[in-house]
Amino acid sequence: MIGWIIGIGLFIFFIIFLYMLFLAFQTNIHTHSLYIDEWKKEDHFHIFFISDIHRRKISDELIQKLSGKVDIVIIGGDLTERGVPLKRTNDNIRQLAKLGNTCYVFGNNDREVGEQNLRDILYLHDVCILENNSIKYEKNNFSVRVVGINDGFEGPVKIYEAFKDVTESDIIIFTTHAPAYFNNAKKVCKPHLLLAGHLHGGQIRFGPFGIYENGSYREKENSAELISNGFGTTAVPLRLGAKSECHLVTISGRN
Repeated sequence: MIGWIIGIGLFIFFIIFLYMLFLAFQTNIHTHSLYIDEWKKEDHFHIFFISDIHRRKISDELIQKLSGKVDIVIIGGDLTERGVPLKRTNDNIRQLAKLGNTCYVFGNNDREVGEQNLRDILYLHDVCILENNSIKYEKNNFSVRVVGINDGFEGPVKIYEAFKDVTESDIIIFTTHAPAYFNNAKKVCKPHLLLAGHLHGGQIRFGPFGIYENGSYREKENSAELISNGFGTTAVPLRLGAKSECHLVTISGRN
């Protein structure tokens, strides 16, 4: 009898393990819409946001699904980590850069592969590294400014320096690896869209309980905040209650 109970227990554990492994390697593209007062109804800008790739590979299938639908790609840090081959990181960046102009902020694990190694790969594919600075992207008769800060773990955060080129007329996308810096950004100006990852939604959750809060997209007055569960995993390649995700955010005019 005890043998049967142990056997059933091991079988259930194995099934749960496989399910958690399956969740960790899903490709879920979540779509979000943000309407702002400054633009007309015909104005649209599409952002693909992906963070915390870690050890995963960006598939051809994902790129094909997004092809022609993206104006800019924003990588929210933890593109890689210790032990990930540089070739895989290079392949991932090459895939993402196919979608359009790409920018990136450092995550707390990225420098583990050698900061210069990573910079070389990003420069090779014309990826803009945002570390306490901003870049403007133009489309038709309007533009957006993407502001990004350093990771705050290995690289120092200089919030006022990051926003120094921002003007009152700018449509602002603020990007940081850790969402703890959202409040810092809102003290300096009023970003329309705030993007972050890092927390993985706790990665393994039991109902409402997890190490960190589950990822979310929250609309506020003429703005929105997105905290992603991330695309990959860290420590163990398992998820439960916090599915892998990446995001396609469309900013449109309200008037």
